Amino acid sequence: MEAWIRTAVLGVPSRDAAQVRHYPPVAGKDTNTGAKRAREARAALGLSPTEPIPCILTTIEVDAATPVVICRLPDGIAGCVTPTDDGSIVWVNGTQFPARQRFTLAHEFGHIRCGHDGRLAVDTFETLSGVTTDSREIQANAFAAEVLAPAAGVRAMVTAEPTLETIVQVAARFGLSTIAALYRLNTLGLTRRYKRLKDEIDGGLHDEVWDRLAPPELDDAIARLTPEDLPRLSPVLQHSALAALIAGAASVHDVARTVGCDPAKVAAGAGAIGV
Repeated sequence: MEAWIRTAVLGVPSRDAAQVRHYPPVAGKDTNTGAKRAREARAALGLSPTEPIPCILTTIEVDAATPVVICRLPDGIAGCVTPTDDGSIVWVNGTQFPARQRFTLAHEFGHIRCGHDGRLAVDTFETLSGVTTDSREIQANAFAAEVLAPAAGVRAMVTAEPTLETIVQVAARFGLSTIAALYRLNTLGLTRRYKRLKDEIDGGLHDEVWDRLAPPELDDAIARLTPEDLPRLSPVLQHSALAALIAGAASVHDVARTVGCDPAKVAAGAGAIGV
């Protein structure tokens, strides 16, 4: 409970070529480590090495037995993971759009699977966008990218130099934001037009493509959450001190006494998630 919001919160030839050759950027050690841990996690969880995860929330909560809290976190915080006596709890900012929440959830799960300790800062938009030099954050971003959009599955979709339409199709299939899909293709060396495509996305041109193509978007538990559903707790937390505090069945002092924590810290944590 004291750690409530303390620890951590991503060249091609011409179109008519018979086979696309890829020129991936040179991946660093941390990127390779994160991607490897993601492949190991997918295998351990019985996931296909190429297909999207039907519901990342269910996979992490049920198959990986890791409780998740989706709630209103302070502006600028995407999520975090806090240690408990018997594992960890993942926190996700439920006010952000579904694709961001999925990536945050996968990123935080990556911290756990990569064995990172609890002395990490909360994750912000900048952290998840790759604006970081912290090796643990680089690993977690690479983990999230590979878990959500496995390289083999993405490569199977990109058989020529990608257009904005290609980016949107990849994003829709794997439950990513358009910009995250572009980052993924660039990391895998599947485009030589990264800057031009990014400029198009920054200019909002992808919105028209989404409307025109109308690809089926990932319909998972995260996409179906509404603001009225927050905070949303994992089933295993339904009878916890946190659930009692949210429901008003226990006071801050009751919870602090139960978990052996300073009431001021419990109050600060409760305030951070809007309780």
